[in-house]
Order: sequence, then C-alpha cells, then structure tokens
Amino acid sequence: MKEHFVITLRILDRVYRLKIHRKDEKKFRDAAVAIEKKTNQYRSHFAGAESKSLLDRDYLAMTTIQALSETEALEAKNKLFEDKIQSLIDELDVYLKQNR
Repeated sequence: MKEHFVITLRILDRVYRLKIHRKDEKKFRDAAVAIEKKTNQYRSHFAGAESKSLLDRDYLAMTTIQALSETEALEAKNKLFEDKIQSLIDELDVYLKQNR
C-alpha cells in the first residue's frame, strides 16, 4: 500500500487536490466539511448589504482566523496539563526516593 495518495476536496465550489498520508484521509475530509460549514455560517451571519463586498476568500480568512485562535487556546490548555502532569511526576519521584 502506498504511503501517500492524492485526495480531492471541494470547498466553496473549488476543488483542491492534496497529496497526503493515507492514515490522514479522514482528518482532511472532516476538515473540509468543517471549513465548508463554518464559511457558510459566516455567509449567513453577514447576509445583506455587507455581504456584497465580501468574497469567498474573506469567509475563508475568517474561518482560518477562528480555527487558529481555537487551536492556540487548546495548545495553551494542553501545555497547562502537561506542566501539571510533569509536576506530579516530579513529586512522585521525590516521594519514592525518600521512601525507599
């Protein structure tokens, strides 16, 4: 089985062909669905006169900004958990060394 293959994704009526690892196919397909959903939410939110000045790339930019800000928040939260786990491991190591 090949390590990489080409996947075709459709987002906002545009086709994107990407070469990806086979194991990542579901992630990429799910991401395309989420992008489509979020950009449509922005379109609905900005419906009316204001939407006439917005292009698909504007909706994609808004979606990208939101996704990256959410990713940054999750990474910061993960860092807190990692630090706490390391602190607990260090405490356990000290306890075990003292009680040998």
